[in-house]
Amino acid sequence: MKNEIKKKKALAHQRTSYSFLSFERRRVVEGIIFIIPWLVGFIWFVAIPLLLSVKTSFYQTKLTDMYGGKYIGFENYLTVIKQPAYGQVVVNSFLSSIYQVPVIVGFALFVAVLLKQKFPGRVYFRIIFFIPVILAGVIMTYLTTEGIGSISILSGSTSTSSTGILGIISTMMNGSLAGQIGNIMWKSSVEILIFLAALQSVPEILYEVVVIDGATAWESFWHITLPYISPFVILNCIYAMVDSFVDPSNPVMKIVNDLKDVGSFGTAAALSWMYMLMALVTILIFVLLTKRWLR
Repeated sequence: MKNEIKKKKALAHQRTSYSFLSFERRRVVEGIIFIIPWLVGFIWFVAIPLLLSVKTSFYQTKLTDMYGGKYIGFENYLTVIKQPAYGQVVVNSFLSSIYQVPVIVGFALFVAVLLKQKFPGRVYFRIIFFIPVILAGVIMTYLTTEGIGSISILSGSTSTSSTGILGIISTMMNGSLAGQIGNIMWKSSVEILIFLAALQSVPEILYEVVVIDGATAWESFWHITLPYISPFVILNCIYAMVDSFVDPSNPVMKIVNDLKDVGSFGTAAALSWMYMLMALVTILIFVLLTKRWLR
């Protein structure tokens, strides 16, 4: 009896000593260990550069002293506002990014619906549209900056004449859908992947029910598919907006790089932050407007 009491006391003492290693606490510790590398990378490569860019936008910097120099307040921002060329490029780039979003998302949804169907060679077609995801990073940046993928349908027909119907149409559509088909196909790869995953999550029984009721494929799309994947539509719109704002071929990004090349780091930082704030406000307005649709 005394031995059993001693064993129970020893077990109780052991449980008390190692209570901090409970299952819940072990999961917390494991989560912290896994998140530490990402947290360190975020602080070192994202948070610190962001803070330094904010500081740089309020200073008159030099090439030899990029993060120091003379404090000039909002003068860099005033310089950006007073330059008509900067304002025109920012507005044009901003409007171009806005109009590209519905085109890219619509094209991605159309392709995803087609790729969901069963037909010979479906795997190969999926690989073709997913190539930009595989080639993401340096290769895609090189392709976009070098102009590869930009297709101008009407350029060959109107290169020798700027008059006539074709010339007028080419002028009106310069830089729009007809001239950016290749870019749209490259930029919509991630959206296609997201839409395809969303379409595969729609229960097939819903389609069977509406077919029994006599609904057509078009009616099934508008009353079943689109409402069910509406959160993914909004997600892809936000992703497309962010992707267009930070595109390496964006004229604003080119101006920022040109300013940095001549040593105007303060003006470049001010222009970047003003453009980023415009993008954030646009995304916030879009989220608020579509919040009701999600309900």
